[in-house]
This record gives sequence, structure tokens and C-alpha cells, in this order.
Amino acid sequence: MKLLSGNHLRALLFLLLTYSCAIKGWCKNFHAPLNDTSGVTGIVPAVQQWRPQQGYFNVEPEKVIIAVNIRDNNKLKTVSANLKADLTPLGFPHIEIIQSNIPLKGSIFLTLSSQTLPNGKESHRIRITSTQVVITGNSVEAIHFGARSVLQMVRAHAGNIPCGEVKDWPSYSRRMLMIDVGRKPWPLEVLKDYVRILSWHKMNELHLHLSDEAFGESYSAIRVQSDVFPQLAAKDLCYSKQEIKELVSFAKGYGIVITPEFDMPGHAAAFTNYFPDCMLKGYPNYLDVSNPKTLTIMKKFVDEMIPLFDAPDFHIGTDEYRVKYPPEEKEKLHQDFRRFINSMNAHIRSKGKNCRIWSGYESMMGKSVSVDSTVIVDMWDPYHDEHNGHLVINSSQYVSYYVPGCHYYGVNPEEVYNKWEPWQAGENVNKPQKNSPRLLGGKLHIWCDQGPTGYTMTEIADLVIPGIQAFAEKLWGTKGSASYDQYLNRSKAILPVSNVTVLNRLELQRSPSAPDVVLNIPNELELTSRNAIIDLPLAHADRADLEYPWTLSVDLKKLQTVEGKNVFLSSDLVELCGNYSWKQKEKIENNGQQNEQIHSGIGIVRAAGARQGTGSPAETYLSHDVSNGFEQQLPLNQWTNLTIVAFKGGASVYINGQKIGETNNQILCPLRHIGSNYGDSFVGKIRNLKVWNRNLSNEEIENTAVSNAKTSSSSIR
Repeated sequence: MKLLSGNHLRALLFLLLTYSCAIKGWCKNFHAPLNDTSGVTGIVPAVQQWRPQQGYFNVEPEKVIIAVNIRDNNKLKTVSANLKADLTPLGFPHIEIIQSNIPLKGSIFLTLSSQTLPNGKESHRIRITSTQVVITGNSVEAIHFGARSVLQMVRAHAGNIPCGEVKDWPSYSRRMLMIDVGRKPWPLEVLKDYVRILSWHKMNELHLHLSDEAFGESYSAIRVQSDVFPQLAAKDLCYSKQEIKELVSFAKGYGIVITPEFDMPGHAAAFTNYFPDCMLKGYPNYLDVSNPKTLTIMKKFVDEMIPLFDAPDFHIGTDEYRVKYPPEEKEKLHQDFRRFINSMNAHIRSKGKNCRIWSGYESMMGKSVSVDSTVIVDMWDPYHDEHNGHLVINSSQYVSYYVPGCHYYGVNPEEVYNKWEPWQAGENVNKPQKNSPRLLGGKLHIWCDQGPTGYTMTEIADLVIPGIQAFAEKLWGTKGSASYDQYLNRSKAILPVSNVTVLNRLELQRSPSAPDVVLNIPNELELTSRNAIIDLPLAHADRADLEYPWTLSVDLKKLQTVEGKNVFLSSDLVELCGNYSWKQKEKIENNGQQNEQIHSGIGIVRAAGARQGTGSPAETYLSHDVSNGFEQQLPLNQWTNLTIVAFKGGASVYINGQKIGETNNQILCPLRHIGSNYGDSFVGKIRNLKVWNRNLSNEEIENTAVSNAKTSSSSIR
């Protein structure tokens, strides 16, 4: 045996020391959470573990290979197809899917793990080298979510993704979004967009609130076709059974389960309208739980709906059933209410599903009847005392409720990111504690209280996506950024979500010389009577409202003083008015009392709620809550320049370049008609009508007003 020389021994010791330090560094990096300095900013929610390495994997635009392990091909067909579909719009039009036993050079390789990875069904690993990407996981869903991480990195790093290894898994099994499609019609394609958005952020459940009534109770809807009760489904938008099955299948391919909810026995006007003999006396939107026929009909309806969905849970609502009965009648009704829940629970469980309800049944005391412990509780009201033993979902109203267009509730993504935790699900001693097996996860909610009008699909998506991102990260169980600003940089880097169109704004023909101008009518037009109307290019289009940011400038010359709102620009959702009237309570001097005074002036009317009367935007329930007036009258026989600048959450109004007021209601620019379609038009002349798809600066607003005033002077001469 030849002994090592001193030089060789020193060299060997140096190599061993270097290797030892590398191993220590490897372990340290691997167990450190992802953060903004780790080299991988392009993943939301942040991964559980990341080990960075030197180099980059370049996704080549000329040819991308998605290789699927031959043994797993049948199981991973949808995953590979969706990966291809979502990678293509990111700038990679040439993608080939092949089968292979081993990872290939230049490929993204998908393979189910031959040995179970720790940390559950959704656990997966991603190994990125300079020559290939390998995604390994415990399940089809795990591989799919690993592919979402790779897609996000491609988006954030323009196809040049850093090498390293990810080990990832969720801390909570249920990561959810609820959409209230009962009060507001949501097109099927929009729901598919939300499936893509949720999946992109590794959420795994879309809860559809499929029945309810809007404020005022003149509008109610059940959104799914029923053959057993053919007239039950909504007339304005109803998903056929085939469409539901299509959505369920589509969502499953994206790792999302669709959980249905049909609200009963409260929030049930759509049912009581169809079954008036099942209505609780004095409560037109409540089912009578003491009537045996109610239970029979609801079971029959549920039996038809259950087979359409593959979710493990079936939700029956049960919230806000608040009845003021005499004491001698109240106790029996409360007990019957709880028996109704237990009967529906037993029936739903007999069909192989779990029954899920909202918290809030506690207000129906009747405590001699306990709600069965097998019922899963969506905990929206944190002040409860009966959920000991129930599986629960954190659905706290104070943290997770979006109500688009309304000035109550609301989600603060920064507060969610910095302070909220999924286990903070209640205020009483029986709430589930941190790491409790009773806590399934958490949910974000979109409630459409304003009914079938209110915010557009684009406005809603723009409002809620920041909340989806924050909830996704906290429900995954990681917090990958030291500060909210750092997190925002990471979250913005992965947007927009591939293949999602719901955020697309209104498209109009634009001049190459002025690409930010979406409408320009410089010539003079005249509305000669209250019934006069002039169609704009989008008069007969499906969509005729421009979402913020936008600026509108127009010159108006009133020729007659007429009754009504004097609408000079309109759509189905918005009216811009020259003489809008509103009531306002004001204190009377000396005695401190309040009186309602009528005011009038330039106004913006936005629809919100169900159509009333003629169906104009001003005649929708609660329209006054989202409409604004400014006490500035248009002078007679004189040109006046009006400019409106609309931004997120509000708009500013200018007369002749001077600001006269501001609204904190978000406004659409109506582009269907000049004048009113309801016989309430402005009578006068209009010119220099111009709309930009951005906010003009104060200087630009003043310059526009001055320019239009010069036009007015020259026309007088």
C-alpha cells in the first residue's frame, strides 16, 4: 500500500472539508423556505423547500418537449395536455408531447413517484438542471401542481429558469374559492377561467353557491337544469346538466373539485316561488321546515343534483334562518330546523356524500336537538359555541368576504398576508386549534349581493385576484417573502395567468396614430327630444362598457330644460346625466333635526341589483348606493366641457377643466348610445366626444378643455 505524501494528504483534506461545507450548505439551503433572495421569485404560493444550484434551464421557443413516463401516460394525459395548452401562450408555439422511460435532454419530464414521497397526496418534487426539468409526484394532482410551478417560473423568468430542486406540499388539504352564481349569472367560460386561476395558484376547490335571491327579493335563481322540476331553474342563465358535467370534468383536469351548494331552508325564494305551499308563513324566502312536504321535495331535488358532481361534499346552506315567532311557537320551529339539517345530512350521506352547511344555525336555539357531528361546518360567523367535534372550514366573514361594488366587507390582501392564519377560525373555546385535524382548510368568497347587474366579470376578477394569491400562499402554508412589498413583486411576476380572458378589457377599433383613444366623434350631433337616441358603434354588441382606467371628454350644449335625468351617454349598466336628482338628509339650523332635501345636477347612475320598472340603470334595486350627483347645472345655450376620469374605486368629474367633485364608486364608461333608450334623453348638442383607455393627467384635462373652448369661440365667429 502506497502512503499519501504530505501534499496529497493536504489536498485530500481540503477536498473533504470543501465537500463537508457544501453538504452543510446544501442542507441549509434545502430546508430554508423560499424567499425573494433565493433566486426563484416566480412561484406563488411559495414552495416549502428549495435548494438552489448554479445555472439555468432554457425553454427553447423553437421546440419544447414534454416527455411523459411511459408507464404513467394514461394517467398523465390530461396533465401533459394542459401543460402544453398553458405553455403555448407564454411564447412557445412548438411543443411536442412524447412518451419516454427516462428524462430526455431539453425536456420537461413528468413521472409519478415509484416510492411514496412524504407529506401527502399532493407532495411533489421538481428537479431543474441545465439540460432538463423532472417533475415527480405522489398523484396526478401533485404532478399537475408541480407543472403549475414550472409554468409560473417560465412566466416570471421569460423561459430562462434557475436550476435547483423543489420539494413541495400543502399544509392544508382544502384551499377554496366560493362564487355566488345564484344572485348573479356567471357564464360557463368565466367559471373555467376561475378554474385556471385557482389551479395556477394551487387552490383545489371551487365552491359554487348555485341558488339565492338578490336584495329586494324580486330576483331569485337556481342555476342548474332540473328535469324533475322543469320550471325551477333560472330563465336568464341556467347551466344544463351537460354543461355541469363538462365543467366538473374540466376542473378535475386542473386539480380542482367543484362543490355545489343549494341554499335551504333560508335564502330559498327560488324554491318558495315554485313551491308556495312549502313557504314559511310570513317569510316568502324561507322554506317551512315543519312541513313534511318540504323535506320530501328537497330530498327529491338533491337526489337529482348529487350525481352531477364528483365532489365529496354537498352543501345545503342553512344560514340566516332567522324567524321572529312567539316563544310558544319558536322552540318547536327551532327544533324542526335542526331536525331538517339532520334529516338532509342522513339522506346526503346515504348517497355517499358528506353534508356541508354554514355556521349560523346556532341562532335557531332548539338545543335539545343537536346537529349531527358528521356535518361539516363552513365557519363564517366566528361567534359560535357548538362546533366541538365538527370538521370545519375557515370561512371567516371578517377576513374572506368580497362583495363587489358594495362598501361593506372586503378583503385586505396585505392584512391576510401579514397577519391572518388559516387556523384563526373563530373566537370561542371550541374553535379548532393550530394543526387541529378538525380544520380542513380555508376559503375566500365572492358574494354578489347586488344581483344580476353590479360589477362586470372583468371588474370582479381584477378585484379578487390579489386576494386569491394571498389566500393561496397562506393556505399552502408558506410565507415566502420577508415583506409584503417583496411578496407583491413575486406575485405580480407570475401574472397574467395563462389562457385566462376574463381580465380582457373592451376591444375597440383604434387609430395607429392614437392607440390609447377608443372612441373619437369630433363632429356635432343633436338630440332633438327626450326620445331621441343616436347609436354608437357598440349599440348592438354583447358588451358596451369600458372598465377603468378611462377618461371621457365631451362638449355639451343644452338647448331645452326638460324633466328627467337628461341622459347624454348610456349603456345597460350606466347613464351619464345632465340633470340627475337625489335626496340628501340635512340638519335644519337651530333645532338639530334632519330633513330630506332634493338636489340635482350632473350625475352618474350605475345599475346595481335586479331590474325594476322599465329596466333602466336608475331603476335597479339599490342603484342609489352606487350613483352620484354633483351640484353643477349645465347652462342653457352654452357649450360646456365635461371630463370624467375613472380609476380603481372611483372617478373624478371636471367642468371646463376644473374639478367639481369625486365619487368613491367605481364607474364604467357607457358606449352603447348617445341619449337614453328609455325616453329620458338630454335635449341639446354634443361634440368632441372622446374616450381614452387611460387616465389623463390634470394638464391634459386642462389642455383638452382649452382646446374645446377655442373650437367653441371659432364656431361663434
